[in-house]
Amino acid sequence: MKLKNSMEQAICLLIIIAHSNNEKPLKSYNISDSSGVSDSYLKKVTRQLVVSGLITSKASKLGGFVLNKNLKDISLFNIFEAIEGKEKFVETTHLVEKVFDPKLKVKETEDVIVNYLNTAEEQYKAKLKEITLAHIIEAAQE
Repeated sequence: MKLKNSMEQAICLLIIIAHSNNEKPLKSYNISDSSGVSDSYLKKVTRQLVVSGLITSKASKLGGFVLNKNLKDISLFNIFEAIEGKEKFVETTHLVEKVFDPKLKVKETEDVIVNYLNTAEEQYKAKLKEITLAHIIEAAQE
């Protein structure tokens, strides 16, 4: 599994928005200038964050992006789901059942493998839930 580059950009984007003047929404072009990410690509990432409810987009002359939650309430899991989606890591096609002799307990072996991978996914996501953006900021300041 490889995370999309937009995962890293979403984390940085949320931190940039959090550290902007909370009284005034942050404009897309300001974020683009400070992060070095193209404005068009940034809009794709911010759209995912808006849809997920992590940020709000205020369209007006004085509009821009604002956080919907405190940094301590935004976990890496929240960002992961916003960017990567909610699909399971493993979706089997059951091809092994068609290729191998059924006497070999292929289905049972496939189930064991899928169960191990599902457990690994659950552990990965549980760890992401433990790490908040506030933790990341704290670690960076130590």
